[in-house]
Amino acid sequence: MSLETGMALFFSAGAVCTDLFLEKVPNRWIVLGLAAGAVCQGLLHGAGGIPFYLGGVFLPLVLLFPLFCFRMMGAGDIKLMAVMGGILGSCGILKGMFCAFILGAVLSLAFLISCGNLRERFSYFFHYLKVCKEKHCPVPYRRQGAQAENLHFTVPILLGIMLYAGGFC
Repeated sequence: MSLETGMALFFSAGAVCTDLFLEKVPNRWIVLGLAAGAVCQGLLHGAGGIPFYLGGVFLPLVLLFPLFCFRMMGAGDIKLMAVMGGILGSCGILKGMFCAFILGAVLSLAFLISCGNLRERFSYFFHYLKVCKEKHCPVPYRRQGAQAENLHFTVPILLGIMLYAGGFC
């Protein structure tokens, strides 16, 4: 296992633990991950690691910002993706994000089917789109608190990074 994949697994696993117990990913963990990613890229690539690192950090921030604006994805999840990008680079984070979103969709669908509220959630989603259209601006999608429909997206991120580390992405 490379240093990069080991660090990505370590920081994503730590984020899962804090997200499940505290319902957030602390900024201290994010800053530590960003610093570790910068050091890792500096050690592996020297000065050439700076653009590699910065590209990996800013790519998920830019791509996922609309999901944050519509409150479909939490800031902690997006910042964790930025940490993963700093560690894995822009190519690696694109693969990791792809895996994470596919796994998130599969887990969400399985969860909704097992809870028996698939129809209710689709109705909620279409109602949300209608409200956004009427108000001409984004409104929060997610409900706050530890409710069953809130998926801790750090879990699919960790699983996606695991698939990436194993060479499946």
